[in-house]
Amino acid sequence: MPPKDFALARASTNEMTIVDNKPYLPKLFVTLESSNGDSGSLNGNNNDSSNIVDGSKTGTNISTHHSRTSILSAVIAILFHDTAPPNDLEDSLKVKTVSGGNTNALYCITGFNRIKTDYDSVLLRVFGAEGMIDRDVETCTFAKLSEAGIAPSYHGRFGNGRVEGWLENFVPLVVMDFQIKSNMEAISRQMARLHHGFRIPEELTEWHDRSNPGLWNQIFSWMEQAKKIDPLNGYKSKGDSERAKRLLDISLIEKELMWVKDSVVPPNSQVAFCHNDLLPANIMKHSETGEIRFIDFEYGGVNYVGFDLANHFNEFAGGTEKKSGEPDYSLFPDESEQRLFIRAYVGECLSMISNTATTTTTAINNEDEEEEIQILLKEVHA
Repeated sequence: MPPKDFALARASTNEMTIVDNKPYLPKLFVTLESSNGDSGSLNGNNNDSSNIVDGSKTGTNISTHHSRTSILSAVIAILFHDTAPPNDLEDSLKVKTVSGGNTNALYCITGFNRIKTDYDSVLLRVFGAEGMIDRDVETCTFAKLSEAGIAPSYHGRFGNGRVEGWLENFVPLVVMDFQIKSNMEAISRQMARLHHGFRIPEELTEWHDRSNPGLWNQIFSWMEQAKKIDPLNGYKSKGDSERAKRLLDISLIEKELMWVKDSVVPPNSQVAFCHNDLLPANIMKHSETGEIRFIDFEYGGVNYVGFDLANHFNEFAGGTEKKSGEPDYSLFPDESEQRLFIRAYVGECLSMISNTATTTTTAINNEDEEEEIQILLKEVHA
């Protein structure tokens, strides 16, 4: 179903509508915890309020806490939308905050194994970044990525968030994990599967147009927002206003962006559906098998393959895990490491093409592997 079905559901008087084969409850919201708390503890009678650390961004994670009652109401309404839940279910569930969310508030709800045979835990995501992300398009895209086995499972959506599958026995990477050769190769192969194995459904091509890489739409959208900021009162603090006045020349930046678009990016650069935010906390590794999975696709969309690779290389330097936000560019991959990464990427692409005729692109089909590596390196360095 297209994203417009979410808007139709919100206009309806129904409490619940099935969209993308999953329940959507637009009138149900997860609310903030009251000043005295609505249950004394996220875990009720369990009295366990420990956190699950999801990622290395402990200095910038969402710190807002939502009420246990509203969290469980949303989860139970989604998971039991077509059947009655056990009467004592809410008392038996544990709710733990998941740290590391820059954009969203995240919670892990555990205790379903006595009634659900295929999972014990789920992830509840309360949306953030209001106005920056089209949540109708993003959720429809997430649902299709889930169906393709690329994203975690999708259980349904409520007014200000959704319920997803929890990746059991997976842990997020940290910055130094990017320095390990086996991790580099595993990540590169997973990127190849995303770029060249995911078919954009027909109903989403209006928003994920392969002829129109999203990089420029996003950047120039932010540029328009920046141009509208009141230079005196539009920033969070007086110090920010002073720094912006001293350092920002919006018109010059806009001209430089146009120059990059028109003159720097190679005209035949490969495009595909990209993640666009592959920092360590968005890459999960199975603690036993070493399998790599990507999460948090909310910035995903059609983009230059070279951008997705280059952006990931920038994440080697870290910064988001520190309060200062300062990256360490001594960790940036050198030329040999970039070649290692891209060689594994090209190898996976060639393997996919030789094994199936259903890949989404034939851009990487040259028998000369070295030539393909050089082409991608040129696009990355652009």
